[in-house]
This record gives sequence, structure tokens and C-alpha cells, in this order.
Amino acid sequence: MSTPRRVALVTGGARRVGAEIARSFAGRDYDLLLHHGNSPDDAASLATELTRQHGVRVEVVQEDLREAEAPARIVDAALTRFGVLDVVVSSASVMEYMALDAVTPEHWAHTEAVNLRAPFFLMQAAARVLRDGGVIVQMSDHLAFETLYPNLIPHQVTKAGVTTLVTTMAAALAPRIRVNAVAPGLVLAPDNMSDAALQKFLADVPLARSGTPQDVVRAIHYLVDATYVTGEVLRVDGGRHLRR
Repeated sequence: MSTPRRVALVTGGARRVGAEIARSFAGRDYDLLLHHGNSPDDAASLATELTRQHGVRVEVVQEDLREAEAPARIVDAALTRFGVLDVVVSSASVMEYMALDAVTPEHWAHTEAVNLRAPFFLMQAAARVLRDGGVIVQMSDHLAFETLYPNLIPHQVTKAGVTTLVTTMAAALAPRIRVNAVAPGLVLAPDNMSDAALQKFLADVPLARSGTPQDVVRAIHYLVDATYVTGEVLRVDGGRHLRR
């Protein structure tokens, strides 16, 4: 009997950095379950692109991660459609700029659900089906280690929680499954970021430039391939943390 092909699950994989992560796994001959929250056209286009370019199988699943059962349904979809699962990259995230006084319980709950609750339950569900030697890579954020953005408190707090989540789950799931995270700095500027704001940000980056999505991709694949690494949060921020 032939060995099943390697399968990766990427949440938030239809756009921006998530799409580059998905492309990288297809380029490494993984079949993919591509999750999106509300980008059906982008997801369908990317799936077609990857199938044509790399000959891999790509399945698409849409789930709203604010729903408590969504992570389990995503993992169930991977198992139903592929029968196996080797790598989970939890890339889906929300980041909303909001003045401190404008944050509501609903806004907090939305951010926490997507950025922290969903990753935990995705890990919990994936741990039941990942093959031995499976890998989970969680996307964190350099903002988890900073305190300079009072208009991003829910995002920062939930991403800081990801650090504890990753180290705790790494210990809980060892030795069968490894769990790590990548904490990017500025690798893809927001569409509304002015040049002045960009230059101000880069003034605190020792490498004096922004990164690229490929910097994140390389970090993820290092963690996938580094079989003696677990419980790590790998900062990909050009050294910005050295000045914080």
C-alpha cells in the first residue's frame, strides 16, 4: 500500500501572508486544506493556481472562527477529505485599530475568539488526528512583546496569550507533536500605512528595512523541518525586539 501524501492545513490561507504560506507548501508537494473566513473568490483562485502549477490537491473550507465549533469542523474537513494530516499552520488573525475608550465587550470577544480561542481548539482537534511527528505552527506577532500601541490592546493581549498557548501545548503534546510559533514584524505593510508612518516604524528596526512574506515562510519551514525544536516563538522582526 502506498504511503498517503503529506497534507497541510493553513487557516487564513486565502490572502496576504496566509496565501504565501499556502503557496510554499504546495511548492513542497503537500496537498492542502485551505481555510478562509470570508474570501471565497480569493480562495478558489488560489486553489486553482496551486493545482495547475504544482499538481497538488487543494480543498477549500470556509468557517467563521468566531464560532466555537469552527476549529473542530475545519480539522474534521481535513480528515474527511484527505484521511491524514501532517502540518497545521494557524495563520488566521484579526487586528483592528481602536481607541482605548472605544473597545467594547463585543470587539474584545471577537478578537479573543479568532486570535486565541480558535488556535487552542484547532490544536486540540488537530492533536487527535495528526500523524506521529506532526507539526503545529501558530502565527503570533511582534506586537505581543510591545506596549506602545494603546489602540491595539485586544490584539496585543491575545497575541501575548499565544506565547503561553504555544509553550503549554508544546509540553502537553510532546513527544508525538511539535508546537512552535512565528512572530513577524512588519513584513507586509497595511494598505493604509503612510510612508511617514512606515519610516518611523523602520527607525526602530536594526536591520533598517521591512521584511517580506517570504521571511515568514522560511521561518515556518525551518520550524517544520527542525525536528528537535518545540515550544519556540521565532521572532522575524528585523531585530526590532532588541530596542524594546
